[in-house]
Amino acid sequence: MKIGVIGGGASGMAAAITAARCGAEVTILEQNDRVGKKILATGNGKCNLSNVHLSDTCYHSGDPHRIGPILHRFGTDDTLEFFHGLGLMTRERNGGLYPACEQASAVLDVLRFALEYQKVAIMTGCRVVQIKTGTERKNEGFLVWIQKEGGQSICAFDKIILACGSNAGLKRPEEENGMELAGGFGLRRIPFFPALVQLRCRETFFRAMAGVRCQAGVTVCADGQTWKENGELQLTEYGISGIPVLQLSRHASRALLHHKTLSAFLDFLPDLTETEWKDMLLARRKEIGFETMEQFWTGTVHKKIASVILKLNCISFHEIARNVTNQKLLSAGNLLKHFPVTVTGVNSFTQAQVCGGGVRLTEVTDSLEARKQKGLYLTGEMLDVDGRCGGYNLQWAWTTGILAGRAAAETI
Repeated sequence: MKIGVIGGGASGMAAAITAARCGAEVTILEQNDRVGKKILATGNGKCNLSNVHLSDTCYHSGDPHRIGPILHRFGTDDTLEFFHGLGLMTRERNGGLYPACEQASAVLDVLRFALEYQKVAIMTGCRVVQIKTGTERKNEGFLVWIQKEGGQSICAFDKIILACGSNAGLKRPEEENGMELAGGFGLRRIPFFPALVQLRCRETFFRAMAGVRCQAGVTVCADGQTWKENGELQLTEYGISGIPVLQLSRHASRALLHHKTLSAFLDFLPDLTETEWKDMLLARRKEIGFETMEQFWTGTVHKKIASVILKLNCISFHEIARNVTNQKLLSAGNLLKHFPVTVTGVNSFTQAQVCGGGVRLTEVTDSLEARKQKGLYLTGEMLDVDGRCGGYNLQWAWTTGILAGRAAAETI
C-alpha cells in the first residue's frame, strides 16, 4: 500500500505517522523546505495543542452537524494518548493543553522523530501541480505530477491524503493550490477567507491609542446578528486585535465578504453594568470634583484611552471635574461602555492564524474519504471547519489527520 500525503503540516504528519503504523508505505510531499513550520508559531511559540473543553460548538462550518461525529471518533483524550505515546509530556492551563516544556518546537520534534522511526519518506521543496486517477493502471490509484527546481516528475500512489492546509500565514497565498487539487475531483468548496485575524478600523484616533492592552468587551454586529467576546484587547495603529477580536473576526470577515453592513463596539469597563458605572461616575465627581479631568480619570482607564474620549467630547485634560456639565461627563462615561468603531476590513491571509472556508464536510465520509473519489482523503484546513482560539484548530488537525491515515491504510 503506497500512500501519498500532500502537505507536511500538523494534520499531514499525523496522517502519515498513523498510516505508516498501520503498515503502509508513506510519502509526504511538502512545498516548503521542511515540514511543520506553522506549528512553531502556534500558541505564541508554546503550541496550544488541544483543549479539555472540546465541543463541536467551538467550531464554525457550513455543515456544523458533521463536526460532532468526527470529533467523537478522536477527541482530546485520544490526542493526549497519541502524544504521550510519542514521549511528549503535557500540562493544562485554563483548559488549554501544552507541552510541559512550553516549547512548540518539542511538538514538532516528537512528530519528526516518529516520521523517521516509521520510515516515512519526506520530499520537500516540491509543489503538486496535478493529480489524476491512474487510468493506465485499470483506474486504480493516483498519478501525481510534482514540480521541483530540477523539473517535473510523476509519482504513483494507491491512495492520496490531501493535507495542504489553507492560505493562512502564507507570504504568497495565491501559491496555495490545495483547493484547486480538490476541485479537480469535483468537490464542492467554499472560498477561503481570513479567520482568527485582526480587524482594521477607519478612525484616525487609533494612532493615539496604539500599544494599549486592556480588558474589554468587543461586540460585532452585521445585519441584525450580534456576536460578543470579552478578554484582553490590543489597540493598534490600524485598529483592534487581541483574543476577543480574533474570536469574532471570522464573523466580521464573512460579513465583509458578503458586503454586509458591519459595526463594532468596545466596552472598556466590562465588569460594570451601565447603571453601576453611571452611579460610580457621579459619585466620583462628588468626592474628587476638585481634580482636573486628567486626575479624575487616573486609575479608571488607560491614559491614552481617556485622552481620546475626552477629546471626542471636547473636554480638556486641565478642566476641573466639577465644572464639566452632567451631559458632557455622562457622554464621556458612556463612550467607555459603548465605544463605536468602524470596521473597514480584516488583515490579510498573511496575518491570519487560520482560514474559514474549504471543502464542504458533506463531500466526505466520517472517515474523511471523498464521496466522489474513492481513495482520496482530506484533512485539517482543507475542510470547511475553523475553530476558536485555544487549541481547537490543532485538535481538528490531529483528529482528521489520524482518522484519514487510519482509513487510508486499510486494505484496498
